[in-house]
Amino acid sequence: MLASLKFLLPIFVLVLFFYYKILGVYFSQDDFFHITISQTDGTVRGFLGLFGFYPFEERGIAFYRPVFREAFFNIFYSIFGLNQLPYRVFQLALHFTNIVLVYTFTQKWLGDKRISGFAALLFGISAANVATLYYLTGGVQVLGATVFILLTLLFYEKHTRWAFLTFLVVLASHELAVVVPLLLIVMNWRRALPFVVLTFIYLYLEFTIIGFSKEEVQYQAVISLPKLINTYAWYTGWALGLPEMLIDFVRSGLKLNPSLMRYWGDYYKIIFSAFFVALFGLLYATSSLFFKKRQILLNKKVFLLIIWFVAGLLPVAVLPWHKSTYYLYPVLAAFSILVSYLVFKFAENTKNLPARVMVAFLVAALFILNTTSVTLGDSTYWAATRGRLAEKLIGQISAQYPTLPKGAVFYIKNDPNYPFVAKDWGGTSKQASIILNREDALRLYYQDPTITVYYEDMGNPPDTSTRFEITAKLN
Repeated sequence: MLASLKFLLPIFVLVLFFYYKILGVYFSQDDFFHITISQTDGTVRGFLGLFGFYPFEERGIAFYRPVFREAFFNIFYSIFGLNQLPYRVFQLALHFTNIVLVYTFTQKWLGDKRISGFAALLFGISAANVATLYYLTGGVQVLGATVFILLTLLFYEKHTRWAFLTFLVVLASHELAVVVPLLLIVMNWRRALPFVVLTFIYLYLEFTIIGFSKEEVQYQAVISLPKLINTYAWYTGWALGLPEMLIDFVRSGLKLNPSLMRYWGDYYKIIFSAFFVALFGLLYATSSLFFKKRQILLNKKVFLLIIWFVAGLLPVAVLPWHKSTYYLYPVLAAFSILVSYLVFKFAENTKNLPARVMVAFLVAALFILNTTSVTLGDSTYWAATRGRLAEKLIGQISAQYPTLPKGAVFYIKNDPNYPFVAKDWGGTSKQASIILNREDALRLYYQDPTITVYYEDMGNPPDTSTRFEITAKLN
């Protein structure tokens, strides 16, 4: 293991170089909500209650994810409060752990140090990790779940009991874990029955007790072949390195909204050029292997990776209105290993110079595409921008009102100098209400659950109330 860590050290340094800025990104919207609902009465019984199954109507949250959602936020907030640095360091620690586990699993599954190293590199620097690392609430859940998915796969054949324990943690971390028994069946079907039974029990509890919100359209499943193809196409493009925000600027017929250039600038030339070079290179390498060395592709090892990627995304692929790159993280390991496998197997089985040059261009394109998208994501990804704005807003408010009486009423007004964006966008007060998640951020900051917050765009406070006013400045 120590030798592996030394081998992976340059990858850790590279990942830190491209992602160190997450350490300074504050909480925003969903983060404040989940910190709030994770709070208990401070007793052991209250903490253990976080691991129960509760109807959606009771707590307002879907899915069973207590380990890296409720328990994580409960423990970290009780120790660190709203200091984002320990939360972010923990995220990076989980990501580095997963890089090691991807390398270790690839070594075990494919037995090739070169493929293992390149897979770990692709996984570590992938632009899909922008969402995973900048979006704290969603990211920490898939980061933690992936640790235990990989441990389950590593323990399965020789340490089945340990694998079962790690699988229990996975199921209590994220619903994307339901793909794991399918992977175990591919690896060795004889030992998979307990995992399959446990998964069905979990699904029964998930659907019958927790359920889903009937009002939130994005969580409504849609079974449609065209939509499935569209969804998998997007996730594949994101896995290669396209920025997530591109989806908001692609019109029907694959036409680009010209306003994209306002956000990307000259980055679009690099991103699209590198993407098409990488895509063409992978398609050429795959087709060449298929026609010349078919056995390299048609085997159990490749089959597992394909099943992992396709089936692993299925729970979110049927939610076409709720696409996000952080859902990619648990299957990004499979994608990175598969791409690495294709690159090196093609390089091994080709002797002519043009093909070897193409491999070099393919590797360079993947690196350039992902690192460029990561750089762009720091200034354009919503969780990055809103986290910084949340810190700015709380700084403004706390500077003007260092202390408050219990049950204080806030009135946050629009900045008259803020430019008009769109009617739905609203003024700065509406944006502040989203960023701070209504009352949650200020209740947490002042440690007063009785604080009330009104926003100018959302309604005025009663005239009789004593209120603390402030203008939300976002520029």
